[in-house]
Amino acid sequence: MGENQWASASGQLVADAFQREADGFAVIATQPIFRRMLKSFTDYEAHLHQLNKDSIHQKKIRELLQAGATIDTSKPTPTLVEIFCEAQVAVCCELFRGNNISASQMNREGMRLLARQAASKVIDTPAIGEDVSPANYSESQKDLLDELNHVGNLDTLRVMQVARLLGLIAVRPDSVRQLSLGAGNGYRDLYGIHAVPKITIQSLSAGDVFAFNVIDRVTENTVLIDNDPMLARHYAKLNAEQGGRMLAMNMDANRALQELQIKQQELGLGNRNLVAGLRIDHRMIPDAREFIQLISTVIDSSADMLLTIGAGNNLAEFESRIACFDALSKLLKSQGMEPIRIKLHGPGSSNDQRRLPNFGNLEYASYQILYCKLRRENLQ
Repeated sequence: MGENQWASASGQLVADAFQREADGFAVIATQPIFRRMLKSFTDYEAHLHQLNKDSIHQKKIRELLQAGATIDTSKPTPTLVEIFCEAQVAVCCELFRGNNISASQMNREGMRLLARQAASKVIDTPAIGEDVSPANYSESQKDLLDELNHVGNLDTLRVMQVARLLGLIAVRPDSVRQLSLGAGNGYRDLYGIHAVPKITIQSLSAGDVFAFNVIDRVTENTVLIDNDPMLARHYAKLNAEQGGRMLAMNMDANRALQELQIKQQELGLGNRNLVAGLRIDHRMIPDAREFIQLISTVIDSSADMLLTIGAGNNLAEFESRIACFDALSKLLKSQGMEPIRIKLHGPGSSNDQRRLPNFGNLEYASYQILYCKLRRENLQ
């Protein structure tokens, strides 16, 4: 499946994704840590704020995030296990958004049943041909696209909660001036990145009931960039409907970044303080130095950069994505910054790594995260 091209996926992928995530949650729900973890989700933003002030937690994080660190989740420490368990619960706040789930259902059988019910509307919908314009989708195809957006958000929530729990991204959404590269239809970048998981607990005589939900937060403004010509009408609509808070640019990344420097001033958008690229295509960054130089012209004095890569369409594409991250990491280190790599796959050869995502499955999972606090003065 091509990066960000959800139209190539079927309802069966949705069902498989939902089941995998529900299974992961069910394992956690049977552990003693779960009850303690649930309390964090009554006010998740306050929980993150408290973690950032907790000296014991911060010491653990500093040990993980040594300068130029590579975090390998195939070799989990107790701290990493807790972080990814919490991220999995956040994922399922999105998966079961709007559902009330009883304590008696929080086992593998119960969660699988709920996952099947969630996917039942689209499970038999075949893949949509890539030559079909979204403007011509049937009702069932529109439903499938909605659920594929949902699947994309599951992966996005996992990535973002990990970044937040590691203290890498702490800026409030309403202060974010976001740049999203390879943004596809923009759903993950507009909703998934800043979503806040929430679980409300109600104790009844028959037992506890847990209301799963997600609070959507909006940015100060967002710039979306993607060169897929199929998105032209969609991006024009976004610009028309959300002008002032949104700029959607349907063109190659290099050209868009060259134009953005001027447009930010003309439209009063301000410089970017968050650069995101979810499951990017390595071909978007043919030259790491030129890419970082262009980014430096549109960011504030500092900015968070968070990129992820997926499996690609084949092994060669996966290896090229890894090589892209290698080049970016090497360049950023040479310019005095401290990039953080997080591996979300198993060990072994490139083929083994591609076959073994630690979370989700090949079609929608992020395989690596690259984070760096960009300092403009170091980049120019």
